[in-house]
Amino acid sequence: MKKRLIQLTVLGFILWIMGSVLGSKIATMTHPKEIPDASNYFSQSVENHTFNSFDKVQISSWFISADSSSKAVIILNGIGGSRLGLIKRAQYYVEKGYHVLLPDLRGTGASGGNTITFGWKERYDLQASVQFLKDKGIEEIAVHGLSLGAATIVYSFQEKPDYKFVVLESCYDNITNALNNRVDKIPLPDFIYYPLRKFTEMRVEATEEQLSPASYMSLCKFPTFVMAGDSEKKVKIEETQKIFDNCAAITKQLHFFKGAYHENFMYRFSEEWKVEMESWLEKFE
Repeated sequence: MKKRLIQLTVLGFILWIMGSVLGSKIATMTHPKEIPDASNYFSQSVENHTFNSFDKVQISSWFISADSSSKAVIILNGIGGSRLGLIKRAQYYVEKGYHVLLPDLRGTGASGGNTITFGWKERYDLQASVQFLKDKGIEEIAVHGLSLGAATIVYSFQEKPDYKFVVLESCYDNITNALNNRVDKIPLPDFIYYPLRKFTEMRVEATEEQLSPASYMSLCKFPTFVMAGDSEKKVKIEETQKIFDNCAAITKQLHFFKGAYHENFMYRFSEEWKVEMESWLEKFE
């Protein structure tokens, strides 16, 4: 009996360590030190800018100017991504007459930092991006985020911004589901998720209750467009529905891409994405 108890204790300790390691791997990402020259992707002139977030993380970005425009959009990448995955969206918005700012969120691309906080502290990067545009005299600022970038936008609602409109692609509803949906293929007992969540809370410096984008959607008074795939495993359809249902905006729109997973919709569903965005942007002409 004593031997069995020791074995279970050792097993529990090993599983606890595994949970902590999983949390560390999820929260800490390696990222490229260099971004290729923007001229490889844009025919327009692109400005390189760096600025500091509220908590002093250096953010690297591209700014693409639209002639004689008073409106701009900030586009934010998903976890482990960078501005390079947002180029088609940037080109689309430029064609529609928007200035575009493409910041690499902390821990990605050429920006500083090496810890991903699932959008919680990335909201400081967004705040600095908004201030950058306001310093340029641009007041009509929209925001568009993918996955972690979408959650970043939602967490920023706490600071009562004044966005022209919001576009959220594949935004998770809470950190518990976000983590469980990403490790549910690993055959581990349920209790291992507890250290995973707690380690994540320590790394992010926010509680599990705070890390819930769905809870902040009641603060969203801006026109909001929510998009997702109906076959996503990392953000399930009912979780996207909760994000949309909790949104307090009078003007809001929801679209599911049929057969789409947690992916960049501009690659496999480019034409459908453009049609939906056309319908959305018409509201602001």
